[in-house]
Amino acid sequence: MKFYVIWRTSLKAILKNKRRSALTMVGIIIGIAAVITIMSLGRGYEKDTIKKLTNSDSKDISVDITLQPDDVNLDLNTTISYFKPEDVANVEQIEGVKLASIPPKNTSNLTIDIPVNGKKKSKRIRLIEEQSFTAIAGRPVSEEDSLRHNKVVAVDHILAKDLYGSEENALGNGVNISGELFTIVGVFSAPGEDVTYSEKPNIVVPKLSYYDYFEEKHAGNWLRIVIEEDAKKDVVSANVIKELTVTGTMRDLGVYKDVNNSALSKDIGEVLTSLTLFISAIAGISLFIAGVGVMNMMYISVSERTKEIGIRRSLGATAKDIRTQFLLEGVTLTVLGGLIGYLFGLGISAIISTFLPFSISVDFFTFALAFSVSTLIGIAFSVMPASVAAKKDLIDILR
Repeated sequence: MKFYVIWRTSLKAILKNKRRSALTMVGIIIGIAAVITIMSLGRGYEKDTIKKLTNSDSKDISVDITLQPDDVNLDLNTTISYFKPEDVANVEQIEGVKLASIPPKNTSNLTIDIPVNGKKKSKRIRLIEEQSFTAIAGRPVSEEDSLRHNKVVAVDHILAKDLYGSEENALGNGVNISGELFTIVGVFSAPGEDVTYSEKPNIVVPKLSYYDYFEEKHAGNWLRIVIEEDAKKDVVSANVIKELTVTGTMRDLGVYKDVNNSALSKDIGEVLTSLTLFISAIAGISLFIAGVGVMNMMYISVSERTKEIGIRRSLGATAKDIRTQFLLEGVTLTVLGGLIGYLFGLGISAIISTFLPFSISVDFFTFALAFSVSTLIGIAFSVMPASVAAKKDLIDILR
């Protein structure tokens, strides 16, 4: 008997008991919908996390090289740059390097040693366009100071007293910042003395004024390498580190290392993927329960249709035809339930994503998973009832 004829017969049997067939599919629909919802949201969160880690939409492959200083205190002095223009020039000569650059670092807050009474004290400096908190003596640093490149600062009252005995005496005098003398025009309350400004710095400097005197020192403490398309990233990265170890301007102060964000994002991506699959597997338990329901329904169907089986056998249908018919009935139920569950899962995840800071991610894998799992459940839980139907003896049926 032709396959499509057997399948058509199976479909008619399903439609003959619409209510029972629909209730049987409910378990499959719920299980597949739960798995697809979790996977769509999980993959969306994974992509969003990796995108934030790499912080770039560029297709160029890049590697960041940094210096791990032997003296841990060197990292505290954020005015020191680990890379110079000559390092960039040397690295760009290496085969496989498309471009090398020193990205700017965050200069909103810096830490620097200030000489106070013959001793160096670590102080926080903030580079701003305009001071937002009130001065208790003198005036705050203004936007005009930055635009005019005025060599002025505002300091906290503790530093003012340490340097000149009082807030008033500090006004008009200077403070030494990395060898450059800046005039104190204002004094504000020290950090930590009030809750509102607990994050205040010790010294406030007009940003443009600072850059006038420390142009090279506000460069970043890493070297970004853009790799040529046909080059191997690991090989180029190793050659860059080897070159810097020999010719790097700061080679005597530490060890050069690569900061491989792509490797980090890959590891995190694998963890998130594993977590998503684990949760999906837990949700998939409902599919097993739904499969048992399909098997139960098929056994009932076989027992109810004994007369039908006998008539078909007497008309020439083989045991294989009977087995195929009942197997197709079970698979059709589960596949239809799987496809409906897939659509429900996408809809539910899309609704949930409107309340989340990331969107869902749907790919062919999720569709293939829904289809294949539904098919496998149909086969696994229908093969035994189908075999029972095929093994029924014609003489026993006629009796």
